[in-house]
Amino acid sequence: MRTVKLTFIAFVLFTSLYQCKKSGKDIENPYSKVVDKPKQTDTSNKNAAAYSIEGLHRDLFKPTCSNSGCHDGTFEPDFRTVQSTYSTLVNQKPIKNDLAGTFSARVLPGNADGSILVYRMTEDLGGNSGIMPLVLDPGSDYESKKNTHISNIKKWINDGALDFLGNKPNPVDYPPNVLGVQVLVSNNAASRGGKYEPVYVAAGNNFEIWFSLSDDKLNQKDLTAMTINWSTDPSNYDTNNEKALALGTPKFMAGLYAASAEYAWYYSFTGTGLKKDDVIWFRITMNDGKNNGYQLPNENSMFFLKKYFAVKIQ
Repeated sequence: MRTVKLTFIAFVLFTSLYQCKKSGKDIENPYSKVVDKPKQTDTSNKNAAAYSIEGLHRDLFKPTCSNSGCHDGTFEPDFRTVQSTYSTLVNQKPIKNDLAGTFSARVLPGNADGSILVYRMTEDLGGNSGIMPLVLDPGSDYESKKNTHISNIKKWINDGALDFLGNKPNPVDYPPNVLGVQVLVSNNAASRGGKYEPVYVAAGNNFEIWFSLSDDKLNQKDLTAMTINWSTDPSNYDTNNEKALALGTPKFMAGLYAASAEYAWYYSFTGTGLKKDDVIWFRITMNDGKNNGYQLPNENSMFFLKKYFAVKIQ
């Protein structure tokens, strides 16, 4: 009985399908004429010069530096595209700097030696950050071409760090930087507890505190609105305590980064009332034409620089 039922059902289905086909029109497959196109390959930088930003991205930044977990957009600089590479390198402040704070930009147009990008590829920053790139993918030819890549980067930077359209980057005006702080007691330089430690001054002594400064556009003598402030708390200054710095006869003394630096600005400080173990934290403020009211050290300065500006009473 079951076999008869199954046979009947099959007969009904076959008849229905046959009748549908005979009574209706064939439906055309809308995708039958679609032709798959071959995968497009970006060849826009295929012929770019090796020392251009496009050539550098093609040969170095994309295959070597934008690997997963590195400069793939996880953090800057971002080497995923030519555009992101350029915009996160040129005239951009580095996240990490050397202890001296030497570098103002990852890429400083016209100055390869002043660009931290080149430094990071040749030196271990601080002795604990490693030389870039930190890791290489299997099969990478970076080591065999390292010198060529660095040479191409230097040429691109020294030629002005042009963008992918051949345009020069917009000019920037970097804020002043400190090259040295010296304290003179009776015209003799007082000693420090260490390179980045406060200067020692005996209780009751008056002293002069001198500053050596640099600016990318101006001679330090041409800086304006030069003032000094001091406090017993490096994070809290009384804005009503700003005093004018004096422009003195230039003095050449040991600097923060060099054996000799030119000092131009100073302040005569009265030590009356200070007692042993007091620490006086100094801060200066200046204008360079664009970065007005710029302070050294400031809230973003590392603590070692704040100590370098300090005086400890003995």
